[in-house]
Amino acid sequence: MTHEFECPYAVGKVIKIHLKTPDGLEATADANIIKVFEPFTLSSVMLIRMACSALGLEGDMILKLFDRRFATQLREDEKIRPWTPDTETEYRQFILNGGASEFVAQLNDGETPEGSTWSAAMDETYLHDHMSDLYKTEVQVYSNLKEIQGTDIPNLLASAIMPISCPAQTSSEYTDIPGILLQYIEGFPLTDIEEYTPRESWQAICEDAIRVINRTGDMGILNEDVKTRSFIVREDAGNGFKVTMIDFALCKFRQDYKDVYDWDKWKSIQDEEGAVGYVMQRRLKGGFSYHRSARYEKLDEEFRKGE
Repeated sequence: MTHEFECPYAVGKVIKIHLKTPDGLEATADANIIKVFEPFTLSSVMLIRMACSALGLEGDMILKLFDRRFATQLREDEKIRPWTPDTETEYRQFILNGGASEFVAQLNDGETPEGSTWSAAMDETYLHDHMSDLYKTEVQVYSNLKEIQGTDIPNLLASAIMPISCPAQTSSEYTDIPGILLQYIEGFPLTDIEEYTPRESWQAICEDAIRVINRTGDMGILNEDVKTRSFIVREDAGNGFKVTMIDFALCKFRQDYKDVYDWDKWKSIQDEEGAVGYVMQRRLKGGFSYHRSARYEKLDEEFRKGE
């Protein structure tokens, strides 16, 4: 699906964002876009250059915006038409009439009409609400994983809001675009290690990726969207290579499961470790041998007998 209208996220453009650090400091800054990571799927991700002395944030950083307008994968998955200015006009009127807030309340109560009867404005309201949930989940994951920020996952530098002005509108709740500002890890995707690293390093690199995913699990995270492209590999001076994991919008939390059995069952179903291990073993054709960890062997024994 291509966008019929110009996307604001393009190299050379400057966007204004309001930032709030984990310590509670706030400031507004200009973000210069120097690279975009396309195609956009659930979020719009770009490398930005910024100088915000008020927050001590200067240099190159990753800006990840949860913008419903350009959430290509989500629109395709939900069979929602591409965004257009006309759609936006209808959506803004829906907000002003109070329809958006009422529809979100229905969504939360599970009392929505069948999908075939939804208007374009309802579609946009649903997408905005869903993207807001993804944003909140990712922020919560980074908070829960604070201990491994800067090592196994990037540092969360700030939460971000890109204001979207709307004439005659008193509230920006349904128009502003939420996002996060992250440490920029300069490297390459795990999927590209054949191109960038010697064969003798592949085993250690893949094992490091598996270690990271299991570490997040130890800290109460269940990732429902583990993909090999969600790991960045960089050179680690004197220590070969280091793997950093990204993308946590589709996660669940241990506290959301009533008991250990339910948690373990869904851990087994998702098989986060296997999503890396089996895939890379097939991809590298003898360059990496995946050894199932004791924890997953135990889960297999309990939940996958006879498969």
